Amino acid sequence: MSVKPKIKKINEYNKVPDTSITNEYPTSKNSLTTPYLMLVVGGRNTGKSYTTAKILQQSKLDKTYDRYFMITSSYQSNKKYWNFLDMSEEDIFLPSHDSVDKVIEQLEFEAEDWSDYILEKELYDKFIEQTKNSESLSAISNYDLQLYQDAGFINNEGDLTEFEKPSWKYEIERPAQCILICDDILGSPALANSKGLTKLAIMNRHIAPLNEPYKNRSAIGCACIFLTQQYSGGGGGAHGGIPRGLRLNATHLIFFENKSSDVMKKILEELNGTLDEEEFINAYKYAIREKHDNLMVDLHPKCVTKRYRRNLSQFLIFPTQECECNKK
Repeated sequence: MSVKPKIKKINEYNKVPDTSITNEYPTSKNSLTTPYLMLVVGGRNTGKSYTTAKILQQSKLDKTYDRYFMITSSYQSNKKYWNFLDMSEEDIFLPSHDSVDKVIEQLEFEAEDWSDYILEKELYDKFIEQTKNSESLSAISNYDLQLYQDAGFINNEGDLTEFEKPSWKYEIERPAQCILICDDILGSPALANSKGLTKLAIMNRHIAPLNEPYKNRSAIGCACIFLTQQYSGGGGGAHGGIPRGLRLNATHLIFFENKSSDVMKKILEELNGTLDEEEFINAYKYAIREKHDNLMVDLHPKCVTKRYRRNLSQFLIFPTQECECNKK
């Protein structure tokens, strides 16, 4: 005989946490949720660089990113794919044990620049408010007066100087939105045991915290795309596959034709519980028909009907997937 338990309510654990901080960059309904950690896996001449360039081209049209970084040893040979990004040479790195750390350092500089800009803007607004009339002018404290002199708004004689309203360095006023593209570098000895790579794998959305939250963001964050010839292990040299930490933290996977049953078995094993195995196999078979075809798997889609894409521009929707877009 079952015994019904007595229920006693308590006051603890009833507060709902703030879930508004997602650290996501705003994107359109059919664009990818970002900052993502994307793995683009395919052999030579399958179209990895071309497909990645298409993703970045759409991001450029959508103005998703303000700054692009790249780590690669083959930038010059693949330059035709990346020219449209107009990357600064300072943001292109050769693979080394600290190349990822150098990118993270730049992300932290971006956080500092945004903080400095906000302070400059607040000081400017305060100055304009306090100098709007003689009454407000007379109320300026010595402390504020010193701040205005240091900012160059007032000279040593107390006269107003010619100055401009602070302006943000990027086209859109927001903390920088950044992306890192790593081209066939994952097996490089130069990146072996890279702490920066591990940090990216674990917390790419949370890198470079902001002093104060901005809308739904508390960090600069960084989207990451890793192009590689192998999914895992083997090969050695520059093509040793994707470290397990990156594979398990990936949000988006792009696969080209792969005839190895062992690789498919590995993928299914690691995605176990995340995807319906039968649907994934059917999506792969339907998507990969010709040499340069690819299947994108979105592990955190905006809607379940947007989980699979063929060649980026076609959603593959199964009968069991019910659209959730209008339920939110």
